[in-house]
Amino acid sequence: MSSIKQSEIFDKWQSPITAEMIASKSISFNDIHMDQGILYWCESRPNEKGRNVIVSYKDNQYFDETPNNYNIGTSVHGYGGGAFFIKNETLYFADLKTGLVYQKNIKTQEIKPIVNPGEYRYADFCSDPKQKYLYCIRKDDTGKTQFPPTEIVKISIETKSVEVLISGADFYSNPTISPDGKKIVWLQWNHPNMPWDATEIWLADLSDEGDLLNKKNISEGTQQAYYQPTWSEENELYVCSDKTGFWNIYNYNNEKFINIYEKNSDFGRPMWIIGTRCFQFLSQEEIVCCYSEKGIWKTGVINLKNKNFKVFNNSLTCIYNIVGDKNKIGFIGGNPSLAPAVILSDKNNLEKITILRNSIDSSIDNEFISQPELVEFPTRDHKKAYAFYYPPKNVHFKYAENELPPLIVKVHGGPTANADFMLSPKIQYYTSRGFAYVEVNYRGSTGYGKSYRDQLKGHWGIMDAEDCIDCALFLCELKKADKNKLIISGSSSGGLTVLASLAFHNIYKCGSCTYGIADLIAMTEHIHKFEAYYDQGLLGGSVQDSRNIYFDRSPINSADKITAPVIFFHGDSDPVVHVSQTYKIAEALKKNNIYNEVNIFAHEGHGFKNAENIVVALKNELAFFTKVLK
Repeated sequence: MSSIKQSEIFDKWQSPITAEMIASKSISFNDIHMDQGILYWCESRPNEKGRNVIVSYKDNQYFDETPNNYNIGTSVHGYGGGAFFIKNETLYFADLKTGLVYQKNIKTQEIKPIVNPGEYRYADFCSDPKQKYLYCIRKDDTGKTQFPPTEIVKISIETKSVEVLISGADFYSNPTISPDGKKIVWLQWNHPNMPWDATEIWLADLSDEGDLLNKKNISEGTQQAYYQPTWSEENELYVCSDKTGFWNIYNYNNEKFINIYEKNSDFGRPMWIIGTRCFQFLSQEEIVCCYSEKGIWKTGVINLKNKNFKVFNNSLTCIYNIVGDKNKIGFIGGNPSLAPAVILSDKNNLEKITILRNSIDSSIDNEFISQPELVEFPTRDHKKAYAFYYPPKNVHFKYAENELPPLIVKVHGGPTANADFMLSPKIQYYTSRGFAYVEVNYRGSTGYGKSYRDQLKGHWGIMDAEDCIDCALFLCELKKADKNKLIISGSSSGGLTVLASLAFHNIYKCGSCTYGIADLIAMTEHIHKFEAYYDQGLLGGSVQDSRNIYFDRSPINSADKITAPVIFFHGDSDPVVHVSQTYKIAEALKKNNIYNEVNIFAHEGHGFKNAENIVVALKNELAFFTKVLK
C-alpha cells in the first residue's frame, strides 16, 4: 500500500469503506445464552430484511437454529429483548410476527408451539428445574389499548395453558427461579418511573405446582433502581442496586442487602431492552463482571470469599452481555478495532478471547480505522462532560497544514443511553472520507453514575444541546475541527437535540435528523407505554401542568429560527416516534425556504433493518453533507 499521502480537502478523499459494505455485510446482536458450554445468540441480518435468527456455535461450526419462516423477537416493553431462552438442550423462543412461543428440541430438531394463538406477546423466559413450566413476561394486547397490561405468567409446556401469576404493576422484568426451584424473584415498577429511576425487587416461594406463595417486596426504600437479580448455585440471591450512586452488586442475606464490592463504577445498564446481563457466576466464590468507568467498559472478577477484585485486560472496551456455563464465558462486546462481536472466553484465562462472530466483514484495513480519544471537556456551567473523538484517517489522504476537518457531532438517542467506545462502521465511513467525528456522552448519559444521569432531568432539549455545542467548540479550540464546518446528527431523542440545536443556537452548518422528535406535545399523543411518562422527568412536569415548557422546547414552534439545511430520515411504521413528526418539521422548513431533504422508508420502524434502506440513508446523508459544506 502506498505510503504517499495526497493533501486534499474532505470531498476528495476516497475510501474502501462503502455503504454497501456496511449494510450488506453487517449484522447486529442482542440476546445471548449458554447451555452445556455451547453459546447461542440472536442476530439481525440486514440482507434478510432484518430477520432475527438464533445461531449456535459448536464443533467449530455455525448453525441456524431457527428456520427461515421464523423471525425471533418480541414487542414487550416496546424495544424488545429477551426473546429466547435455552436450558438442557431445549430452546424456547418468541416469533415476532405471530407472537407465539415455540419449543425446539436441539437433539431431534423438532419445533412446536407451546402457547395457543392470541393477542399476546411474550419475553424474558425462565423455567423450573424440571422444565414443566415456562415463566415469562406477557403483554396483553386483547384490549387494543395504547397502554396494554403486562404480567408475569406461567406456561404449561405440556398443555399450552397460560396462567397469570402476577399483575397490577405497570411493568415487570427478570422472573428468575432459584436452582432448587423453591423461590422466584422478579423486578417491577410503575409509572412515572423508568427502570433506571426506581424499581422494586420481589421474592416469593414456589409450590410444587409452580404457584407463588408468600410474595414479598424486599426493596430497600423506594428510590433504588435494581438490575439483574441472579441466583448462585447455592440458591443465594444477588442483584445490582444504585443506592450508592452507582450500580454495584449486592448479596441479599438475612433480609439485608450487602454490597459485595463497593466501587464508583456502574456494574449495570439501563433496561431499554430486556435481558441484558453485566455479571455472571464463575463459581460459588467468584463473579465475573463488566463495569463502566468514564463510559469505557472493563472486565473484572470479584472474589466473594476474600473481597478481592481483579481486573482482566481482555481488550474489550464495550460489553453488552455476559453469560457462562461449563467453565466458559460468553460476551457480546467490542473495542476500538472490533465492532460488536460474539466472543468466547475460558474462566481459567479470561484475558484471552475468541471471536466467534463479527458484526462486520473483517476486510477493513487497519490503516483506514480511526482510533477514538476519550475527551473530557468543560461545560458552560463549569462542570465536566465526556465524549469520544475520532480524527480523520485514510492512508492515502491528509489535510494541508492550514486545513482543519469538518466535524460531525453525533447525539446518541435515549437520552438515557450512551455512545460506546467501540468500532462503528458508520463512523469509519466518515472518518475515512476526511470528516472528524465526535460522539458526545452529554449529561444524562449512562455509564457515569446516577448523579450524572440525573442532571438532564428537567433540562432535556437544553443541557444536551449545550453540552454538544461546548464539546464541539472545545475541539475547535484544540484545532481538531473547523469551526465553520460543524454538523450535528442524531436519532430519536437525539433528533430533538439536533433540531433544538439548530433552532436555538447558530453554530452548525447543517443537521441530520433520523426519526427525531420535533413536537413534544404531539409526541405525548403517540407515545408507547414504556416511555409514556418519561417526558415528565426529562421536562420537569406533565404536558397538562407544564404545557408552556413542552411548547417552548419543541423545535416545531421555533422552526422559523432554523436557518441551516437539514436532512431527515424516518420509517413509516415507527411505533416510538410517529412519522408525522418528520413531515411536520420538514413542511415548516419548506415554508421558510430552508433547504431540506426528506427520506421516508416503507415498512421500517424505530431503527432501519433493511440493507437497501441503510445504503440509501448513508449515501444520501454523505451527499447532503458534501453539498452543504462546499
